[in-house]
Amino acid sequence: MSKPVGVVTGGTRGIGLQIARSLVARGCSVGVTYMHSESSAREAKDQLLHLAGKGQEICMLKGDAGDPHAVAEHAALIRENLGRVGILVNNAGIMSQQNIENVTTQIWDDTLRINLSSAFYWSREVVPDMKQSRYGRIINISSIAARGGGVVGPHYAASKAGMLGLTRYAARELGPFGITVNAIAPAFIEDAGIFTEWSKEDKDTLKKNIVVDELGSTRDVVRAFEYLVDTRFVTGVTLDVNGGAFMI
Repeated sequence: MSKPVGVVTGGTRGIGLQIARSLVARGCSVGVTYMHSESSAREAKDQLLHLAGKGQEICMLKGDAGDPHAVAEHAALIRENLGRVGILVNNAGIMSQQNIENVTTQIWDDTLRINLSSAFYWSREVVPDMKQSRYGRIINISSIAARGGGVVGPHYAASKAGMLGLTRYAARELGPFGITVNAIAPAFIEDAGIFTEWSKEDKDTLKKNIVVDELGSTRDVVRAFEYLVDTRFVTGVTLDVNGGAFMI
Protein backbone atom coordinates (compact mmCIF):
# COMPACT_ATOMS: atom_id res chain seq x y z
CA MET A 1 0.00 0.00 0.00
CA SER A 2 1.35 3.48 -0.90
CA LYS A 3 1.80 5.97 1.88
CA PRO A 4 -1.40 7.91 2.60
CA VAL A 5 -1.61 11.63 1.98
CA GLY A 6 -1.86 13.65 5.19
CA VAL A 7 -3.49 17.00 5.92
CA VAL A 8 -2.77 19.10 9.00
CA THR A 9 -4.84 22.22 9.54
CA GLY A 10 -3.05 25.02 11.36
CA GLY A 11 0.19 23.17 10.76
CA THR A 12 2.90 25.82 10.56
CA ARG A 13 3.77 26.05 14.25
CA GLY A 14 3.67 24.16 17.54
CA ILE A 15 1.77 20.89 17.72
CA GLY A 16 0.53 21.11 14.13
CA LEU A 17 4.01 21.52 12.68
CA GLN A 18 5.46 18.65 14.71
CA ILE A 19 2.64 16.37 13.56
CA ALA A 20 3.28 17.43 9.95
CA ARG A 21 6.97 16.61 10.45
CA SER A 22 6.00 13.18 11.76
CA LEU A 23 3.88 12.52 8.68
CA VAL A 24 6.67 13.53 6.32
CA ALA A 25 9.17 11.40 8.24
CA ARG A 26 6.80 8.47 7.68
CA GLY A 27 6.97 8.99 3.94
CA CYS A 28 3.67 10.81 3.44
CA SER A 29 3.02 13.74 1.16
CA VAL A 30 1.41 16.44 3.28
CA GLY A 31 -0.92 19.38 2.87
CA VAL A 32 -0.66 22.08 5.54
CA THR A 33 -3.15 24.90 5.99
CA TYR A 34 -2.50 28.20 7.72
CA MET A 35 -4.34 31.43 8.32
CA HIS A 36 -2.00 34.42 8.42
CA SER A 37 1.77 34.24 8.85
CA GLU A 38 3.64 33.88 5.58
CA SER A 39 6.98 33.74 7.41
CA SER A 40 5.83 30.84 9.59
CA ALA A 41 4.55 29.07 6.46
CA ARG A 42 7.89 29.49 4.68
CA GLU A 43 9.83 28.24 7.69
CA ALA A 44 7.50 25.27 8.09
CA LYS A 45 7.75 24.36 4.42
CA ASP A 46 11.55 24.50 4.57
CA GLN A 47 11.53 22.11 7.53
CA LEU A 48 9.16 19.69 5.83
CA LEU A 49 11.02 19.74 2.52
CA HIS A 50 14.26 19.01 4.36
CA LEU A 51 12.66 15.82 5.72
CA ALA A 52 10.91 14.81 2.51
CA GLY A 53 12.23 12.05 0.30
CA LYS A 54 11.89 11.34 -3.38
CA GLY A 55 8.31 11.60 -4.60
CA GLN A 56 7.01 13.32 -1.48
CA GLU A 57 5.18 16.59 -2.00
CA ILE A 58 4.48 19.42 0.45
CA CYS A 59 1.52 21.69 -0.23
CA MET A 60 1.03 24.88 1.80
CA LEU A 61 -2.45 26.39 1.63
CA LYS A 62 -3.40 29.77 3.04
CA GLY A 63 -6.98 30.40 4.09
CA ASP A 64 -9.63 30.24 6.77
CA ALA A 65 -10.20 26.67 7.96
CA GLY A 66 -13.57 27.81 9.28
CA ASP A 67 -14.77 28.85 5.82
CA PRO A 68 -16.46 25.89 4.09
CA HIS A 69 -15.74 27.33 0.64
CA ALA A 70 -12.02 27.72 1.38
CA VAL A 71 -11.92 24.20 2.79
CA ALA A 72 -13.57 22.78 -0.33
CA GLU A 73 -11.02 24.59 -2.52
CA HIS A 74 -8.10 23.39 -0.42
CA ALA A 75 -9.35 19.81 -0.38
CA ALA A 76 -9.72 19.84 -4.17
CA LEU A 77 -6.19 21.21 -4.60
CA ILE A 78 -4.71 18.57 -2.33
CA ARG A 79 -6.57 15.78 -4.10
CA GLU A 80 -5.42 17.09 -7.49
CA ASN A 81 -1.78 17.64 -6.53
CA LEU A 82 -1.10 15.04 -3.84
CA GLY A 83 -3.85 12.44 -4.08
CA ARG A 84 -6.60 11.13 -1.85
CA VAL A 85 -6.32 12.12 1.80
CA GLY A 86 -5.88 9.18 4.16
CA ILE A 87 -4.91 11.02 7.36
CA LEU A 88 -6.62 14.21 8.53
CA VAL A 89 -5.47 16.15 11.58
CA ASN A 90 -7.89 18.88 12.64
CA ASN A 91 -5.57 21.16 14.56
CA ALA A 92 -6.55 24.69 13.47
CA GLY A 93 -7.64 26.82 16.37
CA ILE A 94 -7.65 30.23 18.03
CA MET A 95 -7.70 31.10 21.70
CA SER A 96 -8.52 34.55 23.05
CA GLN A 97 -8.66 34.59 26.85
CA GLN A 98 -11.95 36.18 27.96
CA ASN A 99 -14.44 35.78 30.77
CA ILE A 100 -18.14 35.29 30.03
CA GLU A 101 -19.21 38.92 30.04
CA ASN A 102 -16.37 39.95 27.71
CA VAL A 103 -16.96 37.30 25.04
CA THR A 104 -18.51 39.24 22.19
CA THR A 105 -20.74 37.60 19.61
CA GLN A 106 -17.90 37.93 17.10
CA ILE A 107 -15.38 36.22 19.39
CA TRP A 108 -17.85 33.42 20.11
CA ASP A 109 -18.72 32.88 16.45
CA ASP A 110 -15.09 33.01 15.25
CA THR A 111 -13.91 30.58 17.92
CA LEU A 112 -16.63 28.02 17.24
CA ARG A 113 -16.20 28.42 13.49
CA ILE A 114 -12.42 28.01 13.40
CA ASN A 115 -11.96 25.54 16.25
CA LEU A 116 -14.97 23.29 15.71
CA SER A 117 -16.70 23.87 12.39
CA SER A 118 -13.38 23.53 10.56
CA ALA A 119 -13.04 19.96 11.83
CA PHE A 120 -16.46 19.11 10.43
CA TYR A 121 -15.86 20.86 7.10
CA TRP A 122 -12.58 19.06 6.53
CA SER A 123 -13.94 15.70 7.63
CA ARG A 124 -16.88 16.10 5.26
CA GLU A 125 -14.50 16.73 2.36
CA VAL A 126 -12.18 13.74 2.90
CA VAL A 127 -14.58 11.04 4.11
CA PRO A 128 -15.85 10.01 0.64
CA ASP A 129 -12.33 9.10 -0.53
CA MET A 130 -11.56 7.41 2.78
CA LYS A 131 -14.68 5.29 2.40
CA GLN A 132 -13.70 4.30 -1.11
CA SER A 133 -10.18 3.43 0.03
CA ARG A 134 -11.50 1.56 3.07
CA TYR A 135 -8.89 3.38 5.12
CA GLY A 136 -8.84 6.63 7.05
CA ARG A 137 -7.50 8.26 10.17
CA ILE A 138 -9.14 11.43 11.51
CA ILE A 139 -7.53 12.92 14.60
CA ASN A 140 -9.01 15.98 16.29
CA ILE A 141 -6.80 18.12 18.51
CA SER A 142 -8.98 19.12 21.45
CA SER A 143 -7.90 20.34 24.89
CA ILE A 144 -8.19 19.64 28.59
CA ALA A 145 -10.65 22.57 28.52
CA ALA A 146 -13.15 20.26 26.83
CA ARG A 147 -13.66 18.41 30.11
CA GLY A 148 -12.60 20.75 32.88
CA GLY A 149 -13.48 24.11 31.39
CA GLY A 150 -9.94 25.44 31.43
CA VAL A 151 -8.96 29.08 31.88
CA VAL A 152 -9.26 30.55 28.37
CA GLY A 153 -12.99 31.12 28.40
CA PRO A 154 -16.41 29.63 27.66
CA HIS A 155 -16.02 30.04 23.90
CA TYR A 156 -12.82 28.01 23.82
CA ALA A 157 -14.10 25.32 26.21
CA ALA A 158 -17.29 24.92 24.19
CA SER A 159 -15.41 24.61 20.91
CA LYS A 160 -13.06 21.96 22.26
CA ALA A 161 -15.87 20.03 23.95
CA GLY A 162 -17.74 20.05 20.66
CA MET A 163 -14.79 18.33 19.01
CA LEU A 164 -15.20 15.39 21.39
CA GLY A 165 -18.85 14.98 20.45
CA LEU A 166 -17.95 15.14 16.77
CA THR A 167 -15.21 12.57 17.36
CA ARG A 168 -17.50 10.04 19.02
CA TYR A 169 -20.29 10.39 16.49
CA ALA A 170 -17.98 10.14 13.48
CA ALA A 171 -16.17 7.15 14.98
CA ARG A 172 -19.44 5.24 15.28
CA GLU A 173 -20.63 6.07 11.77
CA LEU A 174 -17.33 5.61 9.94
CA GLY A 175 -15.87 2.59 11.71
CA PRO A 176 -17.43 0.04 9.33
CA PHE A 177 -15.54 1.70 6.46
CA GLY A 178 -12.08 1.22 7.97
CA ILE A 179 -11.96 4.81 9.26
CA THR A 180 -10.98 5.54 12.85
CA VAL A 181 -11.75 8.88 14.48
CA ASN A 182 -10.05 9.91 17.71
CA ALA A 183 -9.10 13.00 19.68
CA ILE A 184 -6.07 14.18 21.61
CA ALA A 185 -6.54 16.58 24.52
CA PRO A 186 -3.23 18.27 25.38
CA ALA A 187 -2.45 20.69 28.18
CA PHE A 188 0.68 22.32 29.60
CA ILE A 189 2.76 21.74 26.47
CA GLU A 190 5.66 24.12 27.04
CA ASP A 191 6.81 24.46 23.42
CA ALA A 192 3.40 25.20 21.91
CA GLY A 193 0.77 27.92 22.01
CA ILE A 194 0.93 30.69 24.58
CA PHE A 195 3.52 28.85 26.70
CA THR A 196 6.29 29.50 24.17
CA GLU A 197 6.35 33.12 25.36
CA TRP A 198 6.35 32.34 29.08
CA SER A 199 9.43 32.74 31.26
CA LYS A 200 10.99 29.80 33.08
CA GLU A 201 9.58 31.13 36.34
CA ASP A 202 6.06 31.29 34.90
CA LYS A 203 6.39 27.78 33.50
CA ASP A 204 7.55 26.50 36.88
CA THR A 205 4.28 27.70 38.40
CA LEU A 206 2.40 25.54 35.91
CA LYS A 207 3.89 22.42 37.44
CA LYS A 208 1.50 22.86 40.37
CA ASN A 209 -1.26 21.80 37.98
CA ILE A 210 0.22 18.42 37.04
CA VAL A 211 1.25 15.29 38.93
CA VAL A 212 4.49 14.57 37.09
CA ASP A 213 7.71 16.53 37.56
CA GLU A 214 7.98 18.29 34.20
CA LEU A 215 5.82 19.98 31.61
CA GLY A 216 4.90 18.29 28.37
CA SER A 217 6.39 18.84 24.93
CA THR A 218 5.01 18.66 21.42
CA ARG A 219 6.84 15.35 21.10
CA ASP A 220 4.48 13.88 23.72
CA VAL A 221 1.52 14.89 21.56
CA VAL A 222 3.20 13.46 18.46
CA ARG A 223 3.64 10.11 20.21
CA ALA A 224 -0.09 10.02 20.91
CA PHE A 225 -0.79 10.95 17.30
CA GLU A 226 1.48 8.21 15.96
CA TYR A 227 -0.22 5.62 18.12
CA LEU A 228 -3.63 6.63 16.81
CA VAL A 229 -2.39 6.50 13.22
CA ASP A 230 -0.89 3.05 13.64
CA THR A 231 -3.74 1.31 15.46
CA ARG A 232 -6.80 0.07 13.61
CA PHE A 233 -8.64 -1.07 16.75
CA VAL A 234 -8.89 2.19 18.71
CA THR A 235 -11.60 4.65 17.77
CA GLY A 236 -13.86 7.16 19.47
CA VAL A 237 -11.40 7.83 22.29
CA THR A 238 -9.73 10.92 23.69
CA LEU A 239 -6.08 10.58 24.70
CA ASP A 240 -5.27 12.99 27.54
CA VAL A 241 -1.74 14.33 27.19
CA ASN A 242 -1.56 16.59 30.22
CA GLY A 243 0.70 15.22 32.94
CA GLY A 244 -2.26 14.00 34.96
CA ALA A 245 -3.79 17.48 35.24
CA PHE A 246 -7.30 16.14 34.69
CA MET A 247 -7.06 14.34 38.06
CA ILE A 248 -6.31 17.46 40.10
